[in-house]
Amino acid sequence: MEAKFELLEKLKRLNPDQLPINTSQISELADLSRSVTSHYLHQLLDDGQVKKIDGRPVLWDLVDKKISSDGLKTFIGANGSLKSVVSQCEAAINYPPNGLSIIITGNSGVGKSFLAKKIYQSAKSSHVITSSAPFLTLNCADYANNPELLSSILFGYVKGAFTGANEDKPGLLEQADGGFLFLDEVHRLSSENQEKLFSFIDRGTFMRMGENKTAKTSKVRFLFATTEKTDDVLLETFRRRISIAVHLPDYHDRPRNERLSLIYSIFYNEAQKMAKPLKIDENVLEALVDLKSDGNIGRLKNIIKVGCANSYKDQKEQTEIVIKPQNIIFDQPLAESTEHVSIDPQKNYDFTSSNLGYQKELTKLFTELSQSEVNSFQFSCKKAIHDLEQIEQSLNISEFDQPTFLRFKNQFQRIVGKQFGLGNVLDIAQIVFKLYQADFVLPQNQLQSLEKRLESFCPRSMHVAKYFFKELHYQLSAKYQTVGLVLVILLSERVDESLKLRGLLLAHGEYTATSIQAVVNQLCGNYLFDAIDMPIDTGINEIVKQTKDLFDSYDTSNGTVMLVDMGSLNQLYAEIKNHLNGDLLVIDNLTTATALDVALKIQSKESFRSIATAAEDEYQIHSKYYAGYSNKKNIIISCISGLGISEKIKETMLPYFPNDIQINTLDYYKLKENIHQNDNHYFDTTLFVLTTTSLPKDFQIPNINIYDLLDAKGEQKLTKLLTPYLKADAIDRLNQELLRFFSIEGVSERLSFLNPKIIIKEVETVIYKYESYYHLKLDGKVKLNLYMHIALMIERLMVRKSPKVPEIKPSGDEQEFISISKSIFQPLELKYNVVVNDYELSLMYEVFKTLF
Repeated sequence: MEAKFELLEKLKRLNPDQLPINTSQISELADLSRSVTSHYLHQLLDDGQVKKIDGRPVLWDLVDKKISSDGLKTFIGANGSLKSVVSQCEAAINYPPNGLSIIITGNSGVGKSFLAKKIYQSAKSSHVITSSAPFLTLNCADYANNPELLSSILFGYVKGAFTGANEDKPGLLEQADGGFLFLDEVHRLSSENQEKLFSFIDRGTFMRMGENKTAKTSKVRFLFATTEKTDDVLLETFRRRISIAVHLPDYHDRPRNERLSLIYSIFYNEAQKMAKPLKIDENVLEALVDLKSDGNIGRLKNIIKVGCANSYKDQKEQTEIVIKPQNIIFDQPLAESTEHVSIDPQKNYDFTSSNLGYQKELTKLFTELSQSEVNSFQFSCKKAIHDLEQIEQSLNISEFDQPTFLRFKNQFQRIVGKQFGLGNVLDIAQIVFKLYQADFVLPQNQLQSLEKRLESFCPRSMHVAKYFFKELHYQLSAKYQTVGLVLVILLSERVDESLKLRGLLLAHGEYTATSIQAVVNQLCGNYLFDAIDMPIDTGINEIVKQTKDLFDSYDTSNGTVMLVDMGSLNQLYAEIKNHLNGDLLVIDNLTTATALDVALKIQSKESFRSIATAAEDEYQIHSKYYAGYSNKKNIIISCISGLGISEKIKETMLPYFPNDIQINTLDYYKLKENIHQNDNHYFDTTLFVLTTTSLPKDFQIPNINIYDLLDAKGEQKLTKLLTPYLKADAIDRLNQELLRFFSIEGVSERLSFLNPKIIIKEVETVIYKYESYYHLKLDGKVKLNLYMHIALMIERLMVRKSPKVPEIKPSGDEQEFISISKSIFQPLELKYNVVVNDYELSLMYEVFKTLF
């Protein structure tokens, strides 16, 4: 078996122009009898490793020459991070008539000598030099202290040139004629020898030491290597003669997939030496991938070689060799994994495949997304998903990664698909895994910008993505952040981001809460509930911590419903209240039926108050409602046109503010109620309030009517409110966005199906009737406010035929306004089949009352 593998390896090491080859030549090459050679060749033919070409004599060839060839194409990174390096080397090799000189820079152990050999082999396979052309190497550091000796080795000498020169001796320049001369550590070459060498490069002639008459000629292709900066160590005149300079990065700076390929290729070579399959512990692979050493790939090879020797010593009688953590010498001891990667020495592997060709496309895709306008962000997300799906089809998962992908896929489906109720998400799992393996990373500034936008527009998708990667114990790095944001974008089409209420299940037992969570979320077909399991041996302090961390991770300002399995857990509220930004409803005695009913209410977008009011009667169990507002620094947005507009303003503002300042929306009726109760304590942490109406003068919290931005004083007031928290250029950009938002164009963009031109004309008629009745002349900003409010009100009433509205107790003036408004709105009610109720008219009164 070993002899058969050795025979195959000898065939693989032949240059492509030496194949096909006959049996007699192979027997000489392998030092075996012709009959034994023929026997092994027929076995390799049956294995599909070689092919037979009938004739006289019979010829043999490799099945896949591309994979077995040793040129630059098989250099790991040739299709990835080192593509430009390989391209430059190929250009230097093929440039007529004799190619160009190349200098390779990089730290010790990065593969400079290996690349030099690949350049030589590529030149042979390209037929720019003959198959018998020499490849000679000289390490200049070996002779750094004796430049004369180095000169004699390079140029040769004649008899009598110096004491001991008893005969003529050709130098490396003569010996390398027609081939390559590789000078390693070229920075150790003396200035004098550099001058002699660039003179030879210019003329193609030289003289041996001691010769002063006859010049020698030679055609030599030069390869140089150094660990130093060439500008510091080489003469400028010498540097100018070296046409191509390429740099090899350190091992730990190479992409992850290339580091893995290097590791696999080294293990593969060792497996062939041992003629046994290898099973490599995944923890060993991860430790080798993360290796940081001055020795780079050289150090990596040594670690793997010693590890294989240690393993072989103990397992040489076994059919396969298992590489365990204890066999490898690391700085820190490693735990043993249950997962392994197998390497078969009989197989041909392609270690050069790379997915990095798509890095530019992906970067462009995410650049466009991070720069998209607020109003077009959702469309940009959909386009990004489509583009990701197209790119994913061209990416591949290597054979070595298949076991890892299988585990990743199963965990992804279990957590994202089942626990969060998003159905079959295996297509998303595949895209995320492929981009992870392709080592796709966004620049840090772009990461931060995109993350902030996604946090604003896709908070629920963001939470699912973060939870998934946390469960996988992935380390926090730019790479994991990047694939995390990719996952958010892909999930944004499946997660219902319009849900505002948060739901949490807490139950004793290893998997009780998460089991109910999975059932409820799957039955609802979306992410409605989070869950925290509480093993019996877990103390209340740990549960409190987990609950706090969860509430800190997302927005709770619209209310939270918490279902617990034991009444004693109600005591949680005292501990967690400072981590809540809104109301809390606690329902004890958690069951699947109760959780499902609450989930369906949340999914139907029932208000928090209606769920809280119905809880005690419907479930016939104890429930507790806790009122509250934000315990963090916050800005409140409250518009008479409804929470929809407030949310849109929030989306506009959120990207500009730091994470420690929350931007919360509040129903205008609730805001008004708290102001009337004179409950300023409710607004202890509120920095200021933005509204579309003016608030009472005795309201002590700073506030501004956004329509005041239409004049200079209003803009100055908002700038003053924003200055402590934002930079001047950010304030200017935000002011411009808000102005556009409340322009006629902005009103048109917010309408979903009404024709903007028609409804705005109709609103103009309504405004004219108010002006005529009250003998008013409304200014531009009041009109804009009414355009926005009335147009969106009509559209909202068309969608919700029987809205539940708060009861109002109008004053005399307000009752008069409501009565006259009913007659004004009658034509619109008939046309659009809606009823403008007293509550809506009372909101409009807020705009008019300061004008009477």
